[in-house]
Amino acid sequence: MFNIPNALTFLRALGVPAFLYCFLTLDKPLLSFFIIAAGGITDYLDGKIARALNQTSDFGAKFDPTVDRLYIAAVIIALAAES
Repeated sequence: MFNIPNALTFLRALGVPAFLYCFLTLDKPLLSFFIIAAGGITDYLDGKIARALNQTSDFGAKFDPTVDRLYIAAVIIALAAES
């Protein structure tokens, strides 16, 4: 269950609270941007690695889109809180 793509997705999931903390509490928009950018890069990489190494899993198929939605929700929450 814990392969390279799932590990990348897990690390990306840790970026959601880090993004919110940096954006809302520390008021560091540039750092927040880099966290979001790193999330996008790891999202791309986990899919490429999963297919290249044939390391797809049911867990990854469900967890990856969930983390994607968490990032979307975090950005919406952060922007709504700033306005």
